[in-house]
Order: sequence, then structure tokens, then C-alpha cells
Amino acid sequence: MKLWHVYVAIAVVALIGTTSQALGYFDAGPVGGTVDFWDDALTSNDAARFLAIDVFLLGTAVFVLLAVEGRRVGIGAGWWAFYFVASLLIGISTFVPLFLAHRQRKLDAMDAAPSAGKHAVGQHG
Repeated sequence: MKLWHVYVAIAVVALIGTTSQALGYFDAGPVGGTVDFWDDALTSNDAARFLAIDVFLLGTAVFVLLAVEGRRVGIGAGWWAFYFVASLLIGISTFVPLFLAHRQRKLDAMDAAPSAGKHAVGQHG
């Protein structure tokens, strides 16, 4: 099993787990449901606010990492934008692992390329 398979498996489990908890928000549509979800997360109680703020700030750091790392390994801006928007609308726990799978496949391809490709990755990291 390759590492990117592990990331995809995490994404699938995350999608199932988060979707099962978000069914009540589906009637409002992707954007409305997301707004309603965050409204509930920020107004329900102290624990929900803590988790919402924690996830928001962790997500901010992760999105910076995705942009920097995506550029470093050659994942285009269109893909980064897709992962960003999908994370906001569907779930960061699903789309960050999918980004990591995409990144790992790029790294695996670089490792399989002639040694010039390997040295280029090593110089940036």
C-alpha cells in the first residue's frame, strides 16, 4: 500500500463521518448549509465555539501550507483553489487528505524520475 492510499482512506472515512453529522444542514444548500453550520458552531456553547475557533485557525495554517507546498511540488493554483473551496463547503478533514494524496503522488513521480528531479525536491525542503 502506498502512502497516498492511506490519505485517500482517511478522506473517505472523514467524508462519511462528517456527512453523517451534517445531514440536517443539507436542505439549505452548500453555501447556506455551511453558513448555518458555522452559525450553530459559534453560538451553541463554549465547547462548540472552542472547536470552531480551533478548526478555523488550524485550517488557516493548513491552507497556507497547501498553497506553499502545492507550488513547491507543482500542483497548480486551480487545484489549490478546488481543495480550498471544497474544504470550506464540504469539510477540511476530507479535502486536506485528498490534497496530501495528490501531493504524495507528485512526490512519488518525482522520485521515479531521473536523479535531477530528486535533487530539485530536496533543495527546496
